[in-house]
Amino acid sequence: MYQNIGIFRKIPLKNTVTRLNGTKSKNKAKVSDISANENYTTYTESNYKVIKLGNANRTITGEKTYTIKYTYDIGKDPLKDADELYLNLIGPEWDTSISNVTFCITMPKEFDASSLGFSSGAVGSSDSSNVIYHVEGKTIRGSLNGTLNSGEALSIRLTLPEGYFVIDTTHIYLYCSGVILFCIVCILVADRIWFRYGKDAPVVETVEFYPPEGYNSAEIGLLYDGYASTSSIISLLIYLANKGYIKIEETEKKGLFGKEKDFRITKLKEYDGDNENERLFLKGLFKKSNIEKTSVTSSDLYDNFYTTLNRITANLNSQKNKRHIFEKLPIKMIIWLILMVILIFLLITVKPVLENADGESLLFWLLFPGIGFPILFIFLFGNVALPIKAFGLMWGAMFGGIPWAIAVLPALTCDTMYLITYIVGIVSIAIITAFLMLMPKRTSFGNEMLGKLRGFKRFLETAEKPQLEKLVEENPEYFYNILPYTYALGVSTVWMKQFETIALQAPKWYEGMGDFNITSFGSFMATTMSSAQSAMSSSPSSDSGGGFSGGGSSGGGSGGGGGGSW
Repeated sequence: MYQNIGIFRKIPLKNTVTRLNGTKSKNKAKVSDISANENYTTYTESNYKVIKLGNANRTITGEKTYTIKYTYDIGKDPLKDADELYLNLIGPEWDTSISNVTFCITMPKEFDASSLGFSSGAVGSSDSSNVIYHVEGKTIRGSLNGTLNSGEALSIRLTLPEGYFVIDTTHIYLYCSGVILFCIVCILVADRIWFRYGKDAPVVETVEFYPPEGYNSAEIGLLYDGYASTSSIISLLIYLANKGYIKIEETEKKGLFGKEKDFRITKLKEYDGDNENERLFLKGLFKKSNIEKTSVTSSDLYDNFYTTLNRITANLNSQKNKRHIFEKLPIKMIIWLILMVILIFLLITVKPVLENADGESLLFWLLFPGIGFPILFIFLFGNVALPIKAFGLMWGAMFGGIPWAIAVLPALTCDTMYLITYIVGIVSIAIITAFLMLMPKRTSFGNEMLGKLRGFKRFLETAEKPQLEKLVEENPEYFYNILPYTYALGVSTVWMKQFETIALQAPKWYEGMGDFNITSFGSFMATTMSSAQSAMSSSPSSDSGGGFSGGGSSGGGSGGGGGGSW
């Protein structure tokens, strides 16, 4: 006598629908409203909902009737010009033979019975000879003449007019409306936080012929931008040359297509000032592998000076320095803005992915775009050297974009409301992030310095020849004294051009290869500063559905699954 404890039923949560004309589509199903005439437990196993009936403490002998009821939602119909009912009444995954199969299907509306078809047998079979059925109004009744062996299925396929099935999307509409409202509220809250902690007082721009006293060019870059950039720190090269510490010599080196311009930097004297970052800069220039040198070329600086650059950057961008420029922003305000960004991202992503993609890989679909896209934006809008920027953009786009395109985008396109909500959410995240980047606001000192530096920068860009000639007459070194600040403020090319028709002597710290003129000097300095920035910031790599015609086949539809005893 056969004995068992109970049975289990495996219902597919993901289906690949295969039609006889070769077309395929996928859907994600939901199982709900489960009930049975025996004690049962449910759990998810891979892509199946498992219903396990029986009691481990009780063994059943002989005949036993099990009744299982559940609602099976196969999601949206993938066909564009028609609806379809394509369902495995008996799935191909049972581990036993099944006899005496009868079925009764009640449709919601009248339908064309000539579009109805059945199939039974091995997976892929289109044999309908063993299925007997008849239609009474909206009801289909039938039975299987014979036995389904293990691995065989019974399927129904019915082609219906487009719009036959009406899907209730009220819950999607309500959810998306709530998320959009939440995004708007977050933007308003972020605006209020910015108004209180980030909106700067009006900047009074003053006319300035000189930078504020007591600051080197790197510090001027910090006061103007709010942070010390690589270009502003590299401007110390000219600043220290003007102070008599180094000489810059124009040289040549062998290149791929002949000779190329290069430079040599020679130490003239040891640093005797009291500025720690200037001391670090000068020492770092002439130190390679713990060996002190008296002169260096661009090749000596590659993969060598970056440690010095990092130290100076950290020193200048210290919290102590930032406190002079910006008011202290309460950490809880930053946390609120970051939490809003994270929550919006989760709200616009989790539900669509859970409903229309692989929910078991949800963490993967969230984590990779959640890391990749912020890195993409940082490299896109951040002050990063071009080669590193290109690598960062490519890495961020691939790390975040590929998983997003595979799972998130298809899930969003399953319903227009999801897509609209996602776009609103991304725009909201961008706005909140912009508010975050605009904070905190400047102190009265920071605002005053910004006004002076804006006036100074405007003068550098718009000064007229008579005015410049007068300043050079008063101070013959005026052009060279101002030069490092033009690199820190990003106006060196304009500044050079202003002096093309003004007679100047070569600076004491420069040694060219021919007769001096401001045009050739400007060209050399542009090449040198670009090459120096590239070399001095480099570091070793170690850091671094188709048509719907055609009938169905056995096991080719949604649902079905299988089961067995335990």
